[in-house]
Amino acid sequence: MNSRKRTKQVKNRDNRNKRKSPETSRSSNKLSFVGKDFIILFCALAIFTGSWFGLTKGSNVFMAGSFYSKGYYARYDFSDSMRKYFGVRSIEIRVSHEARETAEVDITVDEIKNISAEQRKRIKEKIPEKLIVERKTGNVISNHETMIPLIFFYDIPTLPGEQSATFGEKLVPYFSTELTNFTRKVHARVSSRNSDNVVVWYHESNVKSYGPQYSWELGLYDDDGNRVGTIVNDFTSGLLLNAIIFEGGLGSINLSDTNFPTGLNRWVIFYGLNSILLLWGIFHILRARKHLDEWNAHWSAFALDWKGISKFFIRLMAFTIFDFAGIGILTGNLKILLVSDLIGFALMIYATGFFAFPIIFKFVPWIAGFAVGAQGRTLDYVQYPFGVPLYLTAVLMFLLHRYLAYRYEEKKGFERFLSQLPEVTREAVLKELESDVESDEN
Repeated sequence: MNSRKRTKQVKNRDNRNKRKSPETSRSSNKLSFVGKDFIILFCALAIFTGSWFGLTKGSNVFMAGSFYSKGYYARYDFSDSMRKYFGVRSIEIRVSHEARETAEVDITVDEIKNISAEQRKRIKEKIPEKLIVERKTGNVISNHETMIPLIFFYDIPTLPGEQSATFGEKLVPYFSTELTNFTRKVHARVSSRNSDNVVVWYHESNVKSYGPQYSWELGLYDDDGNRVGTIVNDFTSGLLLNAIIFEGGLGSINLSDTNFPTGLNRWVIFYGLNSILLLWGIFHILRARKHLDEWNAHWSAFALDWKGISKFFIRLMAFTIFDFAGIGILTGNLKILLVSDLIGFALMIYATGFFAFPIIFKFVPWIAGFAVGAQGRTLDYVQYPFGVPLYLTAVLMFLLHRYLAYRYEEKKGFERFLSQLPEVTREAVLKELESDVESDEN
């Protein structure tokens, strides 16, 4: 009798060991191809993003050269007190010659009609026809403000602790008043932390938009410490985007046109991210077709037909195409922005159903802008906050719901299976599962 009992115990132990053999254990704990694919995607995105952030400070200059390279130009509009002071609508700064370390800049003015003799004198005194500048720093090395950088351009800002070619070790460097209506010396107050200077600036010009981009904002002060203006320069090129000047009443200088690629970084990240996502999506679909059994058993599985695949690619790429550095943001065109948002919203309803509702919030600023007339500001500046991940939020909510629904159905299916078993068998199965859990924990 004892011999039979021991034989039965050995058989039961052997059966459990077969179920929990190394091969079976490895199989149960083996990462699915879906998990491996997503690890590959995250690694590719991390490498690209890390490389982009590492190069972004110098990528414009690295790929396009300094703004002070032959052929580049920038046109600026004067407004309010600036226009009244000079009698000039705009000025154009164009690089006519370049050497290794210096460049010659031609300056052209667009005068208003019937300017006064006093205004003409100011133009002659304050706006030279030519300037010689250092290419790297923007320092003026001709005329009366020698070795002081133009506010229109300075070298790319560096991280705290690193030395800037323009700023040097000083946190309050003087800036040139050439081409401005300042009648006194001014200097910029540079904070020791990047976060105190860097802003997201949505820049709209007359010819094209440079979109929302990271910029470097500095306050201008006189020798008595009074704030007399603010300048905003492109973070990755040093080119002036906008200057607000308090001298003689509020005035401004605004970039209206340039052929220097100030938005180059955004296009690089747009094409880079979307290329990675598109290629990975194709790779993932091909893998799913190859491993159909494993694919159909996974919670993220979808039908590998036109409808299922189209929805998959919309969920995969909507965030980078329509929201983060998306079509509307890159062009900065108001009509394109609205149309792209409407198309993106419709596609997300198709791909995620009800979970597309967060994207509605992208249209709130439009409603407010039309309702209150944007408080006198053009609607070009009434935008949703740059980079708000509403498409990403919709996709994550959709995937979370699918995962929870899958687990719920899995649990319900197991409960239905148990309910169909005889009571003795059901209790034996539950005990066996409990013993497996305990042994796994041990």
